[in-house]
Amino acid sequence: MKKNINIIIMGPQGSGKGTQARLLAEKFDLQIFETGNVLREIANQDNEIGRKINDIINVRGQFVPWDIMKKEVFDWGFDRLDKEKGIIFDGTPRIMKEIEYWNEKLPSIGKKIDYIFYIDISKEESVKRISSRKLCKKNAHPLIVGKDLSEDEAKCPICGSEVYRRQDDTPEKVLNRLQWNEENMKPVIEYYDQKKMITRIHGEKSIEEINEEILGYIK
Repeated sequence: MKKNINIIIMGPQGSGKGTQARLLAEKFDLQIFETGNVLREIANQDNEIGRKINDIINVRGQFVPWDIMKKEVFDWGFDRLDKEKGIIFDGTPRIMKEIEYWNEKLPSIGKKIDYIFYIDISKEESVKRISSRKLCKKNAHPLIVGKDLSEDEAKCPICGSEVYRRQDDTPEKVLNRLQWNEENMKPVIEYYDQKKMITRIHGEKSIEEINEEILGYIK
């Protein structure tokens, strides 16, 4: 079983990258660097930075500027990484500044990126999935209304914890994020494409099929 590998999981909203990140973390005993959860935790805080981030991501449905991200998420998260364990990057890099950040930070702790997977789904599928998605509070299990539970169910069928719908998971805000992704992630993808580092995965399949395909590339 592989240890200390470092993997980037990319893809549009609703592509299931968070689910695949968790499955890989469990299989290979890796830690997850996930930017979205950190931002949402900050947004729930009743202080100046919490209110500011809440307005950006939940009210306006936009992305947090890099200067705030670097200080509040990246530097904070990097200092808390277990330098002896491999890392799965979920939600980063999304812009070139984040690539520059990791290109500087990872060698300083003796690490490099070993695999990059881009889980691809259509814009229509992304909006459909996110608009019908709920999460459980305990383990963040992604649940689809009409498939995994009904609209009125309040408990996660997997772990029994309370379920909720994220404030930024409305069709309008999802479309805003998708547009941002198209504009800002293009140079990121081109950068890794030139280095022949990205493996594209068709994301409109079952979780198990996608996971099996990803594992087939990890040698």
